[in-house]
Formats: sequence, structure tokens, C-alpha cells
Amino acid sequence: MKLYFSNLEFLWDQGSFGPALQRRRRLLTLAAYALLCLGLFARQITGFPTVSIRFENISLSVLGASFLIGLALFPPIMRHLNQRRRKPTWEHALSAFSVGFFVDLSNSRLFMPLYQKLFG
Repeated sequence: MKLYFSNLEFLWDQGSFGPALQRRRRLLTLAAYALLCLGLFARQITGFPTVSIRFENISLSVLGASFLIGLALFPPIMRHLNQRRRKPTWEHALSAFSVGFFVDLSNSRLFMPLYQKLFG
């Protein structure tokens, strides 16, 4: 279970071993999770259809919920990307933020209205 969350397979093709490689992998994993949570958080404080920031949604509970959603959804997506792109690039950073933002956007604009019509 620990490897599911902590091993996003960054730098999987590196031939060297040791603490420097492990530290780099951990830093890349933490940065990817931080960007994902930032994307979820940014979506939750942004109002649509007009883009405006809702400051009342900025709280630790919203940030914590963003982190939990990120833990559940993110590892398979990043593993898939890391198998295609061996070196970490800006694509990894933008993917992490974008996945977070659009997962929350699709939930609030697509799935919740559908759920309310079916069960509400």
C-alpha cells in the first residue's frame, strides 16, 4: 500500500542507485502531489461561469479534502505519464495541476448535477 502512494515511478530508467536518486524521486513525488492539490484547491476557490475567486472557500478543510482526493486519483495517472516521458519536465508539473483542476471541475459541473437528477 505504501508503494502505491509513494512510488510514482519518477526516474524509473536511471541506472544508478543510492540516496541521491531516492531523494530526487521523493522530491519529485512531493512536488507532483503539491501541484495536484494546488490544482484542486484553485478550482474550488474559482467561481464559474465568470472567473472570480471566492475567498470564503480558502480554508484548511478545503485544502485537506483536496489532498485526500489527490491521494486517491493521482498515482495511476502519474505512473502512466512517467512510463511515456522518462525525464521529469514541465509537462509533469502542468499535468499534475491540470488533473487536479479538471477533476474538481468535472465533479462539480457534470457528476454532481447528474447525481442530483438521478437520486435527488
